Amino acid sequence: MKALRYILIALSALLLLAAIIAPRLLGPKVEEVLQQQLASQPNIELTGYQRGWFSAEALALLKGKDGATETFTEIKHGPVLFTSRGPRIGVLYAKTRLTGNELEPALRRQLEAYYGSLDDLGPGLQNSPILVETLVGANNRVTNTLRLLPIDRNEGDQQIRFKGASIRLVTDFQGRQQDSSFKLGEFVRMDGHREALYLQSGRGEFKLDPSGAGTLQLTLPLVRANNDSGPLELRDVTFAYTGELVADRTLHVQTELKLPEIQSSTPASSLTQQINLPAIGYDDLHHYLYSLLLTPSAQRRWPQVFDRPLKMQQQLDIATANGPMQLQLDVDWKGMPKKRPAQNDKLFWLDYLNGSANLSGAEQAMLQSPLIMQASALKQYGFLKEQNGQLNMHLQLDRGNLQVNGQLLPADLFLLAMTSGF
Repeated sequence: MKALRYILIALSALLLLAAIIAPRLLGPKVEEVLQQQLASQPNIELTGYQRGWFSAEALALLKGKDGATETFTEIKHGPVLFTSRGPRIGVLYAKTRLTGNELEPALRRQLEAYYGSLDDLGPGLQNSPILVETLVGANNRVTNTLRLLPIDRNEGDQQIRFKGASIRLVTDFQGRQQDSSFKLGEFVRMDGHREALYLQSGRGEFKLDPSGAGTLQLTLPLVRANNDSGPLELRDVTFAYTGELVADRTLHVQTELKLPEIQSSTPASSLTQQINLPAIGYDDLHHYLYSLLLTPSAQRRWPQVFDRPLKMQQQLDIATANGPMQLQLDVDWKGMPKKRPAQNDKLFWLDYLNGSANLSGAEQAMLQSPLIMQASALKQYGFLKEQNGQLNMHLQLDRGNLQVNGQLLPADLFLLAMTSGF
């Protein structure tokens, strides 16, 4: 018995010694993994790193289009790691949050729109609305989980409730992505006693390289909105993204949005939209995402939005109570010219646009659709051709030369018809 007791004491002492020594041995490995991860992310700069025996701290800058965002990371060395989901075995566990000292303006606007003034979240953003947890395992596996904190905020007669969200990104030590997913918690916005927006909890999967190549799928079971145009309800919404690297810093992007069940004040009952960008550079793609998604509509300037070139094909299919409608677009936009003509030439931008459009649909669907506000006028002037109960229009634009259904037409006259200005 004494021998067994001595063996157990010796084993306990060895385990204790290993637990004390291991973090110091793992520290350099932690730095190596950290440097490998950052090397694959050119927009991240490590500005400070301080290593202790059991832990470390790091400061980093995430560089965006209009500035940088500073983050602070607390790192715990393995092999035994106490995470927010319980004890784990691994190399390190880290928590990264915003510091608030440096924050890209667009990101600040988006956060304050939902979380309120960031100054109310404590000094140094102790209650950072964005938190990233990182677990580096001993099996060439790095799991990053980005969490958006829940929201329960009242401001005036507006209330926002959000149950939070998480994005789980899994890579190897070299940054190559493995299986990844995200979850969106229930979101409710109330304007007074009216439900303005409701999103039921959704989820998705993705596998994206740092280059943007890969796939993404999102599913939202239920979306409700209510505004001056009336109530809107969407069920089983799906969005899919596919990106393929076709040249240096250039992607072939395809997206598909499906709204299979629509209930609204309009006759529309379902919608499918497909967009194809055959070759778009990183800077151009970032520009359009930033201009159209991150810039508030009140601050959006269309000449600035379309400053960069864009090649795009789009197909929009809408089913309505009055029949189907379809819109096809093929756009080759050269970008806003650097030396722009005098502002009195309002249509000068047409000189830099090539493309075509095909519009077709059941006559009653077209005449009652909010998509074509001046359908009756276009039919009256002969721009919408009628055939077997269908209305069709084909547009072809070649650097300012416009053809409508094969006939040359001054662009300003066509725009007058579109706006019922004849």
